Formats: sequence, structure tokens, C-alpha cells
Amino acid sequence: MNTNQSYSVSSDELFQSLLNTCNNLLDAKDCIEIENAYEFIKSLTQNKLRASGEPYIYHPLRVAQIVVQEINLGAQTIIAALIHDVIKDGLTNEATIAKIFGKEVLSMVNGLIKISSLYTEKLSLNSENFITLLLTINKDVRIILLKLADRLDNIRKIKNFSAEKQEKIANETRLLYAPIAHRLGLYHIKSELEDTSLRHLDSEAYFNIARMLKDTKKDREVYIEKFSEPIKKLLDEKGVDYEIKGRPKTVNSIYGKIVKKKIDISEIFDLFAIRIILNNIPKEQEKEACWHIYSLVTNIYTPNPSRLRDWISTPRPSGYESLHTTVIGPGKHWVEIQIRTRRMDEVAEKGDAAHWKYKESGKAESDEEWLRNIREVLENKDPDAIDEFQNKKQTTENAEIFVFTPLGDIKKLREGATILDFAYSVHSNLGNKCTGARVNEKIVPLKYKLKNGDTVEIITSKNQRPRLEWLNLVESNRTKARIRRAINESEFKQAEVGKEMLERKVSQLKLEFNDQIILKMINQFKYKRALDFYQDIADDKIDLSLVKEYLNNLKKEVEPKIAEATEASAVEFIPHKNTSGDLLIIDQNLLNIDYKLAKCCRPIPGDPIFGFVTVDRGIQIHRKNCPNAKDLFKRYNYRIVRASWTDESKEASFLAEIIVTGVDKIGIINHISEVISKDHQVNMRSLAINTKDGIFQGFITVFVNSLWHLDSLLVNINKIKGVLKAERLDKTT
Repeated sequence: MNTNQSYSVSSDELFQSLLNTCNNLLDAKDCIEIENAYEFIKSLTQNKLRASGEPYIYHPLRVAQIVVQEINLGAQTIIAALIHDVIKDGLTNEATIAKIFGKEVLSMVNGLIKISSLYTEKLSLNSENFITLLLTINKDVRIILLKLADRLDNIRKIKNFSAEKQEKIANETRLLYAPIAHRLGLYHIKSELEDTSLRHLDSEAYFNIARMLKDTKKDREVYIEKFSEPIKKLLDEKGVDYEIKGRPKTVNSIYGKIVKKKIDISEIFDLFAIRIILNNIPKEQEKEACWHIYSLVTNIYTPNPSRLRDWISTPRPSGYESLHTTVIGPGKHWVEIQIRTRRMDEVAEKGDAAHWKYKESGKAESDEEWLRNIREVLENKDPDAIDEFQNKKQTTENAEIFVFTPLGDIKKLREGATILDFAYSVHSNLGNKCTGARVNEKIVPLKYKLKNGDTVEIITSKNQRPRLEWLNLVESNRTKARIRRAINESEFKQAEVGKEMLERKVSQLKLEFNDQIILKMINQFKYKRALDFYQDIADDKIDLSLVKEYLNNLKKEVEPKIAEATEASAVEFIPHKNTSGDLLIIDQNLLNIDYKLAKCCRPIPGDPIFGFVTVDRGIQIHRKNCPNAKDLFKRYNYRIVRASWTDESKEASFLAEIIVTGVDKIGIINHISEVISKDHQVNMRSLAINTKDGIFQGFITVFVNSLWHLDSLLVNINKIKGVLKAERLDKTT
């Protein structure tokens, strides 16, 4: 890394370029807020350099430029881009950011910090798992777009990093970030991420392909010019406002064909492609205009019918719209032609983010819909929808059918589409409640495959809900994503019903409804998840008389332990019946003294203790580091008596409170309960869980025999994957 190079452009010049872009897109108030953000970070980072020797402020300025110019996001995201590193690098704190720029900006900055922290866990480089994790920890999808901008600048400036870091960045970029850009329809960014990472991961292949493209560039340009001449002439005669651009294949796409088809570079011939972009077309006339151009072009050149792709009638999930065809050009070369409007081209380059306009506060429903669309695209977990270099099977490879609604509206679906595909294409709620359909006036089941020209009327029931087997009855990846989401929502709703039914049954038998009871029942009825157990109770798949019988047996088994715990209340210990002596020695040799354990510090055997003589409640036993100890010794020294544990104390049960913090993931609470109840044979008195931002905090009250017993339990809880910290809830501090 060169730490001595000079920089010809100042930060003020970089910011002025950013501001000029913002002035064309945002209102004056937003631009003033962006200027304030620049002055803020400038004051924090004056004369501060990065490890590469580059001024600290250059990177956030470039990221902000990408955010506004290449992804088209608004003022709040631009501000977050400018200040995204300052908390992580210890230059300021959360309170300052919230006060100056608001909670929305702070939330985005913190979201980026969370993403950065993921790498410490040595994540498997799997794009699907990574996307799922990003959506789990960040509800605002702008944070993911902001991270893409951050990564794009890092890959552009990859030489600023060490050789080891360069390889890490290139791998992550190719396998994690390029698939996200692809899924969102950010094709320009996706191509740059792929090509640049390939240049570092397989430089020999990259430069061989790049050299071939360079050597043939002039010939290809001459060919495209010759190919385009008759098209331009005809479009000019028709008075069409248009632009024709050559569309060269990317290095990475050629590399993908070489690897996939196991062929040499010289065997790749389909390097010719053009794009016809129509200007000033009203949105309602776009489809007709594109098909009109298609008819003109195919009057000049013969098309290949099998290569027609209509992404205008049915856009891709990312929002991509275009009409594709492949024709025979001069010299019998195949040439791909893409026909689209200027609006479609902007969306094709910038994805659905191109719809993001102006201010990000007080958004209309259309912007909320945009956010939902972005999440829906990211949540589509079908492996065929991830990315090209994972052998993606494009929807374009499938034939299409046209069917009609009862009102005569046309719906275009993939060949093989069923009733459910049709229902979900109309509306998710219609799909969720679908029980069948009338096709051409005949009733058909859900698995019926539609044919061209069918008229379809969906039959619904308010009692219907999506089922897992529906995934085998549909053709569309988008339909599968909607079914999965609906199943998840339905599962939790149905599980809540089953849980309430079980809770009532447990209460009728005067048992405490807790994790320990649930765990025993799951094991008894051979279930892996409580969620499935609750669902089957709600669906009457489990005979409640068997549940009642098991609970009655369980009640007989645990009643002595419950009675023992109840008698102790929240402050007393429970000796076993065979205990013959006292658990404590008061003032050396005094036995059989009435004493209780203090609530304020909950001592257990092993804790250093003392006794305090009360007026009417006997002796209270406190820990020596009890929060009240100092005051008691100072004011009532004459009422203090010595106390120590006897060996008999190890045969009793004592209440102790522990606090567990960890990553909020499915099954972790059950795992903790198993360690407590099964591995250590410890009874739980209560369990309370709070979650926020993917982190849970659990407060658990347990019965233990001694300090050693408690410490042993904590050691094993801390070994659980996902647990960040488990410790005694110490009221002594």
C-alpha cells in the first residue's frame, strides 16, 4: 500500500460534485442537511488518514456519490453514507448522531455496523444464508443498499488494502454482494462487482478475456454500426425518438460460459448485442411502443422465435422490464436486440431503487410498497433465483401461456402454471384462501395445470390456509416465495391457538405452564419443535385425552417438588426430608434458631454470609456483599451475628437468579432449558425473555444446592452456541 501518494482532488471538490448531483434530484432543504453532514464529518476527520494513506473523508464521499448517482436513494441515506464509519471508528457516539441527524440516520449507521460485525463469526460464503441474515438483523432494506454502495467503493479501491484483505474482499464481493445486486436488478453494479472481483481471484482468465475483447472491439463496433444502419434509417423515417447503444458482454459473463460449457474463448460467438431505448414514452403507452419497434426490426432481420423474451408483460421480480429478441444479422451472426423505454432502462441499470424519489420522510403508500417489493425480492429463497454463476435457470427459458379472468383480463403465466399460480398472481390473499377453481365453467382442483385460453374463476374459503405441500403444486418462484411467507405467518397464528388450548389444560390441573413442562411434553409426544406441537394441538391431530393423561401422571411426579418450592416461597430454602440438622450455624454453636434468607441478596451455600437479628422475624441471613450490609453494620452492629453453612446445606434447594444474553435464533431457549432441566436436573421457577434487534435477554430463576452448583450450571450455559453471556443476576452491586 502506498501511504505517500498525493491526491489531486480535495475533499471539498469531491463534495461539490456530490452536491451538484443532489441539486438535480433533491430539494433545497435536503441539500442543506447533506451539507451539514459533510461539515460534521469534515470537522471530525480533519488531517485523519486511513491505513492506505488516503484521507479518511474520501471513502464516505465516494459512497454517498454512489448512493445518489448509481442507486438513486434519498437524503437520509446520503447522510448515513457520509457518516457511516464515525461511530465504528470511535470518532463520535450514538447520542450525538441521533441529536444532530435523527434516529432514522442513526438506525442506518448502526445497521451497517451490525453487517460489518458478521465477519467475526467467519460466515460461510453462501449468498442465500447471508441475505437471510441481513434481513433478520436489518428491517430497513436501505441499509442493505447502502452496504452495496460501501462494498462497490471498496472493490474499486481494493489496492488500498493488504494482499490478504484483497482476497477476502474479492471472495465476499463475488459470492455475497454480487448476488444481492443481481437479485435487486442493479445490473450495472452487479457487473462491476463480478468483473472486479474476478480480476483479483483469477487474473489470468480475466486478462485473457479482456485482451480478446479489446482485440476484437474495433471489428465488433464496425459490425454493430453496419447492423444498426437499416434500423436507424427506418426509425428515423417513422419519427421515433430513440437511442441505439452497443451492449458488450461483460468479462464475467464470458468467463461463466467458458466454465459452464467447458469451451475456449475463441468458440464464443454471441458477443454482438444492441439496445434500442425509446425516449418520451408515457408509461401507459410503453408496451405498445416496444412491440411496435419489435415489428419494425423483425421486418428487416429474421428473428429466432425461440429466443423471444417478453419482460414487459411480466416483469422480473426485481422490476426489470424489456423486450428481447435474437435475429440473424449480416454474415449470419446472431445479434441480440433489447427494446425498452428510457424509464425501463433506468430501472434495468439501477433496479427498483430507481423508483426512490426525493425526500424519505412522510412517504406515500407507493414508497412503502417499494420497500415491501425490495424485501420480497430478497426473501425469494428459491435456489433458482439467486444468481447467474450458481447456474440460475432463468424464467426466460420457459414457454408462456395466456389465460383470462372472468372479466376478460389477460394474465401471462409460465407454462405448467397451476390454479395456485394464477390465484397468487392476482393477489396473495386470494391465493391463501384458494380451494380450487372453475376453469371454462368446470370445477378443477388446485393441481390443475392451466392451458392457453383458459378462463379462470378462483373458488375460496375463509377457513383455507396455505400448506407446505402447495410448494409442489406451483411453477413460479415468486408464488413459492409468497406461499412460504404465508405459511410462516399461518404457522405462528395456529401455534398460538394450540398454545392457549394447552395452557388452559395445564392450568385446569393446577400445574405451572413453563418451559420445563413444554419440553417434557415435546419429548413425550416425539416432536422436535414446540411450534409443530402447538399447531397439531390446534388442528386436532393430537388427542387431548392423551395430553390430559400424561399431565396427570406428570402432576403426580412433580407435586412433591412443586410443594417443596411453594413452601419455600421466594426467600426460603427447602431441606430434603432426611435432613437431620440445621443448614446454618448461627454464632458458632447456636442451632434450631428461626431464620430466613434475605430477599435482597438471595444467599446460597458457598456465599460468605452473616446473620441480622430482626425485631419480629427471627434472624435474616445476608451475603457479606449484600447492598444493605454496609448500612446494617454501621447502624445496627450490635444485632449482627456470625453465620456459616453446614454440610447439611448441600442437601437443600435454594433460589438463584441468572441472566442470559444471546443471539435470538430458533431453538436456543429450548437448548438452554435442556441444559438446566435435563443435563443438570435443576428445577426452574420462572423464565422471562426480552428480545431486541436480534438479541435476547433471559431472566431465569432456578433452584440450586450451592454456589458451586450454580457456577457449574453457568459454565455449561455459556458453552451453548449463540449464548453471549450467562451470569448470576447479582443484586449486590
